[in-house]
Amino acid sequence: MKKVLFYLLILLSFTWTFAQSKPTFSVVGNATNKESLSQNKRLDISKIKVENISNKPIYLVWETIYNSFPKEWDCSMCQHGACQIGIPKGSVFNKLNADQQGFIAIHVIPAKKTGKGIVKFKIYDKANPDYSEVLTFEVDVF
Repeated sequence: MKKVLFYLLILLSFTWTFAQSKPTFSVVGNATNKESLSQNKRLDISKIKVENISNKPIYLVWETIYNSFPKEWDCSMCQHGACQIGIPKGSVFNKLNADQQGFIAIHVIPAKKTGKGIVKFKIYDKANPDYSEVLTFEVDVF
């Protein structure tokens, strides 16, 4: 009896671990957006969508892991549920129900400053931080 309980506990813990690491969201389309614009134009929106592929609500967390946008550029970003000035360090999406899509988007006004910049966001489910994706925005202003 003890042996059966032991194996049952091992099986349950393995199942729980496997279920937690299964992806609960996916990137819709590409995880990288490449944008090019002249210095007298503005990038009104560049958006990358993600979708809840689980059968329950999730809360996606994002963190800025890299940002090389020139300091002269006026930048902002939006996430599912909120917009923020600049490129903040991170935040949490509003709840995404099953089959619902969310997004991260950037906006850039280059203020006549040419150059290249990249910003990368790591995104993961708050309840399943072991699975993550990196969303990348590359902007070239000429």
